[in-house]
Amino acid sequence: MVTAYELSLFFTTFVMLQFWNLFNAKCFGLKESAFASLGENKGFLAIAAIIFFGQILMVQFGGDFFRTVPLSLTDWVTIIGGTSIVLWIGEIMRSLARMKAKRV
Repeated sequence: MVTAYELSLFFTTFVMLQFWNLFNAKCFGLKESAFASLGENKGFLAIAAIIFFGQILMVQFGGDFFRTVPLSLTDWVTIIGGTSIVLWIGEIMRSLARMKAKRV
């Protein structure tokens, strides 16, 4: 049987994968970094902050309503760090595309 803790881990991992992919989607089809002009896009930053902090609030304080249990700081750091690979792979791919474009 799956525990509430395991479901909370799965839910948070899934949402954080999508959170990082949000940055990749921001520059889909472009060769620029996901961080390019990031500070100029207040709407994007607001949505990203709502998703990030909303996830923390849902898991830590959602209880029976969201069927979650609070995760430890170690769990959060592991999930955030581990799922961020989605963003870093995208950054590497875009960086390679920029280098290739410069050589041509």
